[in-house]
This record gives sequence, C-alpha cells and structure tokens, in this order.
Amino acid sequence: KESTVYLNFEDLRLSNLRNEDFPMFLKLLAEMTKPLPSGEKALLLLDEVQNLSNWGRWVRSLLDRGYAVVVSGSSSKVGVREIPTELRGRYLEKLVLPLSFREFLKFRRVDIEYLEAPEKRGKILSHLRDYLMLGGFPEVVLNPEHAKELLRVYRETVFYRDIIERFRVRDISSFRHFLEMLEGSFGGYFSISSAQKTFKSMGIKKSKKTLANYLKYCEDSFYIISVRKFSFSRKAMIQQPRKVYPIDMGYMRGEFMGRRMESLVAVELMRRGDEAYYMKDGDHEVDFLLVKDGTVREAIQVSYAVDEVEKREIDGLRKAIGIFGGIKASVLTWDLEGERLIDGRTVKLIPLWKWLLFSS
Repeated sequence: KESTVYLNFEDLRLSNLRNEDFPMFLKLLAEMTKPLPSGEKALLLLDEVQNLSNWGRWVRSLLDRGYAVVVSGSSSKVGVREIPTELRGRYLEKLVLPLSFREFLKFRRVDIEYLEAPEKRGKILSHLRDYLMLGGFPEVVLNPEHAKELLRVYRETVFYRDIIERFRVRDISSFRHFLEMLEGSFGGYFSISSAQKTFKSMGIKKSKKTLANYLKYCEDSFYIISVRKFSFSRKAMIQQPRKVYPIDMGYMRGEFMGRRMESLVAVELMRRGDEAYYMKDGDHEVDFLLVKDGTVREAIQVSYAVDEVEKREIDGLRKAIGIFGGIKASVLTWDLEGERLIDGRTVKLIPLWKWLLFSS
C-alpha cells in the first residue's frame, strides 16, 4: 500500500496541471511512495486521466522513470482508438464492465458461501432479481433509491459525451430515434434494414451505412453489445440481423425477466472472453453458441424456467447437437436444476445464479 498512489483527475487541484508542473508532480510522488527494493515499481492509479491535458506525455514520462501506471477514464477519451501516440506499443487494455453478480453480492456484504445452503435459495433468488432489475453500476447498487435518476444521467452522458461529441453526430434527433429503436430490441433481434424502413415511414431518409455507423457508435461506447448469427459464411453472418443487449441491465425497461436473463448472460460471456453467436435454423433457435478456434464447442439456452423447460429450448439444442455433433449443451434456468437426455446426450439444467457464481 505504501508504494501505491491513487489520483483522481476530476479533482480540480489536479485537472488544472500544466506541463511545467511535471517536476513538482514528480517530487510529490516521491514523497508519497516509500523506497522500494531494486526491480520493484511504485504503482500509480490515475483515474479520469482524460481531464489532464497531454496526459499521454505525462504517462510516458512516468513509465520512463520506472513507475507502473494504470489509467482509467471515459471510453471516448481513453479507449484503444484514442490512445496517444506516445503510448503506442506500451500498454495493455483491460475492459472494465459493470459489477458481476459475485461483485454485486460483495457490495451488499452478502456471504456467498452462506447463500449456497438449500434453505437460503429464496434469498439468493431475491438478490438475483434485484441484480437483474438494478444492474451493476456501483453507485446504483449502493444507492438503489436513486437508481432511476442515476441511470438517466448515465444514459444521457453516454448519449452526448461518448457518442454525439466523440463521433460528431450531426442529426441528433434521428440518432435519438435510432437509440430508442435499439433499446426496444434489447434481448431480441435488431436489423438495419428494418430500422431504415421505420425511418422511411417517419419521412426520414437514412442510408444503411449511416444506420450501421450509428450501431457501431453504440457498441464502441459500450452502451450495447451485439451478437451475430453463426454461419460458416462470413458474408451471410454480416447480412443477418443481430441480437442486441445493454451493457447493463439497468438500461432495460419493463420486467421481461427472460430477456433480462439472456442479456445478463451475453454480458457475462463477454466478461469471460467467450466468442459467442446465436443460432437460427428455420424454427429452431439457440441463444448462444460458443466458438473456440473456429469450432462450436457449446450451446446455451436461457430460460425463465421454474417448473419445466419449454419445448422450444430443448428442440433448439437438439438441432444444434445434430448439426455440430459432440458439443456441450446446457439450459440456464431461474431455479430449475438437473439433467435431460436428448438424442443420447446429456443436457444440464443450471440455475442462473449458480452459473454466474461457480461456472468459469
């Protein structure tokens, strides 16, 4: 701890630093960190670093002087696309997502091992429901009574600072309409062609390229994530509708527990670094196909099942097993656990909370 320094550049005392202040800054750092054995580095945590003018040059100078530096800030200023030239080839990126379910429980000071007991099942499901409704932004979790207002502010910040300003969107009104269409599709399919038709019905002419750019802006700003349809043809994959999900469940409207569960799984798969697609073959659908090294390894359905899994979920897995052979197959449920035999293969039914906490 003595060799770690945290600095938040939203503090006015730091955000107004100029290049000529760097020597004084170095002197203060030396006073704040204790001497370390040879080969060890003091760690600097620089938060909201985009508020510091020429921050890339400052960080490069700190690296050259032997400090280990972690920077964080707005994706519109500190993302890979915005990394200053001085730092190219000298950084590793770490994506920071909203709280996982395990982190959510820790924020609530909940003993996870205590909740594993069968008699505590109702308690953990209550926490899961809260997580699905509130989302995982730390301030929202700590102050649920202010959740609605906090989420409104977050959304507007993404809208204006991370998208409108960053990508210089001129037609703000049309983009807001687009965002509303996108939000109405959370947990479901979204098509650029359908969006274009909707705009046309409103008397607004928008090219597919413009709308595709709008979608990319939302992804690059980490407001949404999208999942493509699996296909062995790259062209076919690009042309098909995507399934879209919010980066945080708090951005969703209405109960729609099935869609919220599926959205949460999409974000968790992203957190784990899995390459995920959806499958649609005629009437058969699978929520997620996990691909590794170009091969489908696992099929996952998400079902708000309490007593029994719907036939649709089973039929989709049966089709996937038939197409891809010996893949792992499972259904993530609300509170149903066990196994089902499909065409000689075992399909596991796993409660969502258990998958979130104990499946890696």
